[in-house]
Amino acid sequence: MNKFKQMTALALILGMTGTAGAHAQNAEPEETGSGPQLDVIEITAQRRAASVQDSAIAVSAISGENLEKDRILSFEDLAGSVTSLSFTALSPLDQEFNVRGITNTRLDSPSADQSIGIFLDDVYVGRSGLFNADMYDIERVEVVRGPQGVLLGRNVVGGAISIVTASPEFETSGALSVSLGNYNETLVRGHVTGPINEVLAGRISFSSRDRGGFNHDLLHDRELDDLRSLQARAQLLFQPIDGNVSARLVIDYMDDESNGFHSVAIDGPDPATQGPWSAMRELIGTARGRPLDIRESFPEHPIYAGDTVESPQALRREAWGVSLDIDRDIGDFATLTSITGYRQGHAYNLYDQTGMGPNSGYGIVSPLLFRFPVNEREEISQFTQEFRLVSDLGDSNFDWIVGAYYQHDEVEKFDRFWAEVPFPALATLSGESHWDNFAETTSAAVFGQLGYQFTENFRVVAGIRYTRDEKSGTVFARAVEGGDAFNPTDQVALTPLAGTYVEGDTFSANYGMEWEEVTPQVTAEYEPNDNALFYLTWSRGYKGGGFEDDPANPAAAQAGYDPETVENIEFGAKLDFFDRRARLNVAAFMMDYQDLQVTQTDDGCLCNITDNAADAEIMGIEAEFQFAATDRLMMWAGATVLETEYVDFVDSNGLDTSGNTLQRTPETQFNVGAELTLDVGTWRDALSIRGNYSYQGEMFWAPDNAQTEDAYGLLDGRVTLTPPDRDWTVSVWGKNLTDEIYRTNIIAFFGDEVSRLGAPRTYGIELSTTF
Repeated sequence: MNKFKQMTALALILGMTGTAGAHAQNAEPEETGSGPQLDVIEITAQRRAASVQDSAIAVSAISGENLEKDRILSFEDLAGSVTSLSFTALSPLDQEFNVRGITNTRLDSPSADQSIGIFLDDVYVGRSGLFNADMYDIERVEVVRGPQGVLLGRNVVGGAISIVTASPEFETSGALSVSLGNYNETLVRGHVTGPINEVLAGRISFSSRDRGGFNHDLLHDRELDDLRSLQARAQLLFQPIDGNVSARLVIDYMDDESNGFHSVAIDGPDPATQGPWSAMRELIGTARGRPLDIRESFPEHPIYAGDTVESPQALRREAWGVSLDIDRDIGDFATLTSITGYRQGHAYNLYDQTGMGPNSGYGIVSPLLFRFPVNEREEISQFTQEFRLVSDLGDSNFDWIVGAYYQHDEVEKFDRFWAEVPFPALATLSGESHWDNFAETTSAAVFGQLGYQFTENFRVVAGIRYTRDEKSGTVFARAVEGGDAFNPTDQVALTPLAGTYVEGDTFSANYGMEWEEVTPQVTAEYEPNDNALFYLTWSRGYKGGGFEDDPANPAAAQAGYDPETVENIEFGAKLDFFDRRARLNVAAFMMDYQDLQVTQTDDGCLCNITDNAADAEIMGIEAEFQFAATDRLMMWAGATVLETEYVDFVDSNGLDTSGNTLQRTPETQFNVGAELTLDVGTWRDALSIRGNYSYQGEMFWAPDNAQTEDAYGLLDGRVTLTPPDRDWTVSVWGKNLTDEIYRTNIIAFFGDEVSRLGAPRTYGIELSTTF
């Protein structure tokens, strides 16, 4: 709490300083000053075009140019550059975004929803695991923090990440870049755009990436965490010269594959015990004559019932989507917008949870050294339709937005668990179990927002949204085999099927539920001059309930978990000063969550379980600062401090974690960076040197606060040569230059922390050309 108070005081002092500077400039408008001014990015997070500085929400916008400069290709890369955003993941299918302490936990269940909304060209993407390939040909990324229950709608209780792709243009142009890096990486990206006729323009973009693995499977001599991906996007823009209608059609495709990911067991925090996998790693290291490197593992491949050969670890994904955005001006009255989206995809993922088992090839076995590969297959289809009517900003003091939204998802998930254990007493850790889970989600909403300009400086905006969600499905479970090579006579079903089931048993269950919610929001805005904006917001957010992925029995299949809601109070300030060479944006907030959904891996059933915490509270403050020190030096920084608590939470195992810190939420985060432009001989402003350092404080991995991730920092850099009057550039780049070892996920098993590692140091050279 002391850190929170200190940061609040600092923000208020900086805010008053910035306001004083803004007033001083406004007092003498005839003095334009000298030196550079900061750019302002236009965003549409509030469903109306406005600059970041004129928008009364906490939002960060990253231009496509800066995405390329910082080599931000993924959501994980993005987290190092955005205030209050952090990232964890078990696999590319199981991403976890955390904004202000609210974690978008793994979407294992086909009926699960996100806490952080993902949008692509204003179309909501319900299953982010089938949309997290490399970003390419992007106009900007907007990261909105805090619940946005009116305009953005369901499942935006923590915030939203909105990706806006570059549109077709009526002037012919294009670009191509080739990047070569360590780990045998080749990345080729490009686009071409131009007119087809006077009213129709097109754009074609692509990205191809091939990279070796960061980690090594010693048992099968294979690289892990490698990548082979291909993506493409085609667009048409219809824009009559004197017409009142415009339309944009976007079709995108992605296909990627790898050998799967690396898991490594690290001895847990209890000095009195050591887990079986970390102990086995030490024994194998002794047998090999050198310790195992943290990036080496022995993942075992299962032989499923009816098969005669092993199924290798792998990850494969393919998806495509189409969206149609139509805008029609209705005189000087309003603009009617229709956004239609459809996305379809499938994925296959097979991985060894523990990264090692009893068949390591060294003949070393311990009783508890079980192996537990997991195989997931997912098929998804999603249709969305939104209509919005947005008033024109004329002479009236009123402005308004009304709209309606519809979404229908169909998700089929097949899970295949397979395990072997040397110790015969652990009957539920051997055998093979299957779940086939099909879920349908239908969501409909209507919303409206009204703003009134009371004075030249003061405005109030109020909005409300009504949402109705319906979820239903069927799950079929089967105990395929009870035993394994060590325990061939065992008949008890493999967990998480209940121990009352034996080999050959099955069950099926239908589930379903409906929810309704009203989410209002009120914001008061005060703009004393063109360089300062203050706002105070009260808002309510909502996320739908759901059902478990791999239930133990029919009762568990039908029980489900409740929706979560949040109330947020936020005060923010956006300030430009020093002749718009400096910018400070700050926000302080308090959030009260009811029935917060908490997903965690249960080491009793080796499965993911979602519980509702009765109550959780979050307080925090965040700040972003930019400063154009000279024509050649640009600096920036951002910081977040959070205080979080499960006020009342007893999980499904009876563990009381009330008073603990929210899981996967760093208490502190900050990033600092700078870009310096220099002359090279007679080439003016030809060399740019850019660096960024991001820091994440200590965090707890689970609600019990037993396992922690130590604080760490990542340093990235780029040096670019851009000769004047040339159409090419050459850059050298580096990510995680200090080769920091950090983790993006852990699962606590039997005293070990089975960990997923972040990317090591990567570097390379890039050649780009434009035409």
